Amino acid sequence: MKGQASWAHGQVHQRVHSVMTAAMRADARTIDTALLQLGDGGLDPYSREFVREARRLVLACTAALTCVLSAHRPGAGPGGDEICRGCGTSGCRTLHGVADVLAAYAVRPVTIDRAEAWRRADAWFNRDGDPAPVAIAEFADGFAAWRVPDETAQVIVIVIDRERGTLTLWPPLPLDTLAREYRTYRRADQQTR
Repeated sequence: MKGQASWAHGQVHQRVHSVMTAAMRADARTIDTALLQLGDGGLDPYSREFVREARRLVLACTAALTCVLSAHRPGAGPGGDEICRGCGTSGCRTLHGVADVLAAYAVRPVTIDRAEAWRRADAWFNRDGDPAPVAIAEFADGFAAWRVPDETAQVIVIVIDRERGTLTLWPPLPLDTLAREYRTYRRADQQTR
Protein backbone atom coordinates (compact mmCIF):
# COMPACT_ATOMS: atom_id res chain seq x y z
CA MET A 1 0.00 0.00 0.00
CA LYS A 2 1.36 3.41 -0.89
CA GLY A 3 1.88 5.94 1.89
CA GLN A 4 0.04 9.18 2.53
CA ALA A 5 2.75 11.26 0.81
CA SER A 6 2.50 9.19 -2.41
CA TRP A 7 -1.28 9.38 -2.39
CA ALA A 8 -1.34 13.18 -1.92
CA HIS A 9 1.37 13.69 -4.54
CA GLY A 10 -0.50 11.48 -7.01
CA GLN A 11 -3.79 13.33 -6.46
CA VAL A 12 -2.25 16.75 -6.99
CA HIS A 13 -0.16 15.61 -9.95
CA GLN A 14 -3.22 14.21 -11.77
CA ARG A 15 -5.18 17.42 -11.28
CA VAL A 16 -2.33 19.76 -12.25
CA HIS A 17 -1.58 17.66 -15.32
CA SER A 18 -5.25 17.74 -16.28
CA VAL A 19 -5.39 21.53 -16.10
CA MET A 20 -2.12 21.88 -18.02
CA THR A 21 -3.37 19.52 -20.73
CA ALA A 22 -6.61 21.49 -21.08
CA ALA A 23 -4.66 24.74 -21.49
CA MET A 24 -2.24 23.21 -24.00
CA ARG A 25 -5.16 21.94 -26.08
CA ALA A 26 -6.68 25.43 -26.28
CA ASP A 27 -5.69 27.31 -29.43
CA ALA A 28 -4.64 30.91 -28.72
CA ARG A 29 -5.33 31.95 -32.32
CA THR A 30 -8.87 30.60 -32.16
CA ILE A 31 -9.45 32.52 -28.93
CA ASP A 32 -8.15 35.73 -30.53
CA THR A 33 -10.34 35.16 -33.59
CA ALA A 34 -13.40 34.62 -31.41
CA LEU A 35 -12.64 37.81 -29.48
CA LEU A 36 -12.29 39.74 -32.74
CA GLN A 37 -15.59 38.37 -34.01
CA LEU A 38 -17.27 39.28 -30.74
CA GLY A 39 -16.14 42.88 -31.17
CA ASP A 40 -17.04 45.34 -28.43
CA GLY A 41 -20.39 43.76 -27.71
CA GLY A 42 -20.38 41.34 -24.83
CA LEU A 43 -17.19 41.69 -22.81
CA ASP A 44 -15.77 44.58 -20.83
CA PRO A 45 -12.07 45.35 -21.47
CA TYR A 46 -10.92 43.52 -18.31
CA SER A 47 -12.81 40.34 -19.16
CA ARG A 48 -11.59 40.49 -22.77
CA GLU A 49 -7.96 40.78 -21.61
CA PHE A 50 -8.44 37.94 -19.13
CA VAL A 51 -9.84 35.62 -21.82
CA ARG A 52 -7.00 36.60 -24.16
CA GLU A 53 -4.36 35.83 -21.51
CA ALA A 54 -6.07 32.89 -19.74
CA ARG A 55 -4.19 30.13 -21.59
CA ARG A 56 -0.80 31.67 -20.82
CA LEU A 57 -1.76 32.32 -17.19
CA VAL A 58 -3.00 28.76 -16.66
CA LEU A 59 0.17 27.32 -18.21
CA ALA A 60 2.30 29.54 -15.95
CA CYS A 61 0.37 28.52 -12.82
CA THR A 62 0.52 24.81 -13.63
CA ALA A 63 4.25 25.09 -14.38
CA ALA A 64 4.69 26.72 -10.95
CA LEU A 65 2.67 23.94 -9.30
CA THR A 66 4.84 21.39 -11.11
CA CYS A 67 7.85 22.97 -9.36
CA VAL A 68 6.04 22.56 -6.03
CA LEU A 69 5.40 18.91 -6.89
CA SER A 70 9.06 18.33 -7.69
CA ALA A 71 10.08 19.69 -4.27
CA HIS A 72 7.28 18.02 -2.29
CA ARG A 73 7.59 14.48 -3.60
CA PRO A 74 7.52 11.22 -1.66
CA GLY A 75 10.71 9.62 -0.45
CA ALA A 76 12.09 7.43 2.31
CA GLY A 77 12.48 8.95 5.75
CA PRO A 78 15.30 8.19 8.19
CA GLY A 79 13.31 5.31 9.70
CA GLY A 80 12.42 3.85 6.28
CA ASP A 81 8.87 5.23 6.41
CA GLU A 82 7.53 7.33 3.56
CA ILE A 83 7.76 11.10 3.95
CA CYS A 84 7.51 14.24 1.84
CA ARG A 85 11.02 15.22 0.78
CA GLY A 86 10.15 18.91 0.84
CA CYS A 87 8.92 19.19 4.42
CA GLY A 88 10.07 15.91 5.99
CA THR A 89 6.64 14.86 7.24
CA SER A 90 4.35 11.97 6.36
CA GLY A 91 1.35 14.31 5.93
CA CYS A 92 2.61 17.13 3.69
CA ARG A 93 0.57 20.26 4.48
CA THR A 94 1.61 21.86 1.19
CA LEU A 95 0.28 19.02 -0.97
CA HIS A 96 -2.88 18.65 1.10
CA GLY A 97 -3.48 22.41 0.85
CA VAL A 98 -3.03 22.41 -2.93
CA ALA A 99 -5.26 19.33 -3.23
CA ASP A 100 -7.96 21.03 -1.15
CA VAL A 101 -7.88 24.18 -3.30
CA LEU A 102 -8.06 22.17 -6.54
CA ALA A 103 -10.94 20.12 -5.14
CA ALA A 104 -12.79 23.26 -4.00
CA TYR A 105 -12.67 24.59 -7.56
CA ALA A 106 -13.79 21.20 -8.92
CA VAL A 107 -10.54 20.52 -10.76
CA ARG A 108 -10.60 16.84 -11.60
CA PRO A 109 -8.51 14.74 -13.92
CA VAL A 110 -10.09 14.76 -17.37
CA THR A 111 -10.76 11.55 -19.19
CA ILE A 112 -8.63 10.89 -22.23
CA ASP A 113 -10.45 11.10 -25.55
CA ARG A 114 -9.49 9.31 -28.77
CA ALA A 115 -7.57 12.30 -30.14
CA GLU A 116 -5.50 12.68 -26.97
CA ALA A 117 -4.85 8.92 -26.87
CA TRP A 118 -3.59 9.11 -30.46
CA ARG A 119 -1.33 12.09 -29.62
CA ARG A 120 0.21 10.22 -26.69
CA ALA A 121 0.65 7.03 -28.69
CA ASP A 122 2.15 8.91 -31.65
CA ALA A 123 4.63 10.67 -29.36
CA TRP A 124 5.61 7.36 -27.73
CA PHE A 125 5.96 5.29 -30.90
CA ASN A 126 7.66 8.00 -32.96
CA ARG A 127 9.96 9.32 -30.22
CA ASP A 128 13.10 8.04 -31.95
CA GLY A 129 12.54 10.14 -35.08
CA ASP A 130 11.51 7.24 -37.32
CA PRO A 131 7.91 8.28 -38.09
CA ALA A 132 5.28 5.68 -38.85
CA PRO A 133 1.48 5.70 -38.78
CA VAL A 134 -0.20 4.79 -35.49
CA ALA A 135 -3.49 2.90 -35.20
CA ILE A 136 -5.91 3.26 -32.27
CA ALA A 137 -8.72 1.00 -31.02
CA GLU A 138 -11.05 2.04 -28.22
CA PHE A 139 -12.41 -0.07 -25.37
CA ALA A 140 -14.18 0.72 -22.09
CA ASP A 141 -11.12 1.43 -19.92
CA GLY A 142 -8.84 2.98 -22.51
CA PHE A 143 -7.28 2.78 -25.94
CA ALA A 144 -5.01 0.22 -27.57
CA ALA A 145 -2.41 1.68 -29.93
CA TRP A 146 0.24 0.23 -32.20
CA ARG A 147 2.47 1.31 -35.06
CA VAL A 148 1.17 0.20 -38.41
CA PRO A 149 3.88 -2.36 -39.12
CA ASP A 150 5.85 -3.04 -42.22
CA GLU A 151 6.92 -6.61 -42.98
CA THR A 152 9.94 -6.43 -40.65
CA ALA A 153 8.40 -4.57 -37.69
CA GLN A 154 7.58 -6.27 -34.40
CA VAL A 155 4.08 -5.39 -33.19
CA ILE A 156 4.13 -3.63 -29.85
CA VAL A 157 0.84 -2.58 -28.28
CA ILE A 158 0.46 0.16 -25.70
CA VAL A 159 -2.66 0.86 -23.70
CA ILE A 160 -3.52 4.43 -22.82
CA ASP A 161 -5.69 4.50 -19.69
CA ARG A 162 -8.89 6.51 -20.21
CA GLU A 163 -8.92 8.02 -16.70
CA ARG A 164 -5.25 8.44 -15.83
CA GLY A 165 -3.65 8.75 -19.26
CA THR A 166 -0.91 6.31 -18.28
CA LEU A 167 0.77 4.13 -20.91
CA THR A 168 1.51 0.43 -20.41
CA LEU A 169 3.06 -2.13 -22.77
CA TRP A 170 1.05 -5.18 -23.86
CA PRO A 171 1.50 -8.09 -26.24
CA PRO A 172 -0.59 -8.09 -29.43
CA LEU A 173 -3.93 -9.60 -28.34
CA PRO A 174 -7.45 -9.52 -29.80
CA LEU A 175 -9.15 -6.34 -28.55
CA ASP A 176 -11.75 -8.11 -26.38
CA THR A 177 -9.01 -10.18 -24.70
CA LEU A 178 -6.84 -7.11 -24.19
CA ALA A 179 -9.79 -5.21 -22.70
CA ARG A 180 -10.52 -8.04 -20.25
CA GLU A 181 -6.84 -8.41 -19.26
CA TYR A 182 -6.44 -4.65 -18.85
CA ARG A 183 -9.50 -4.45 -16.57
CA THR A 184 -7.96 -7.16 -14.35
CA TYR A 185 -4.63 -5.28 -14.37
CA ARG A 186 -6.35 -1.99 -13.37
CA ARG A 187 -8.22 -3.61 -10.48
CA ALA A 188 -4.98 -5.09 -9.13
CA ASP A 189 -3.16 -1.76 -9.60
CA GLN A 190 -5.89 0.18 -7.76
CA GLN A 191 -5.72 -2.22 -4.82
CA THR A 192 -2.02 -1.45 -4.34
CA ARG A 193 -2.64 2.32 -4.17
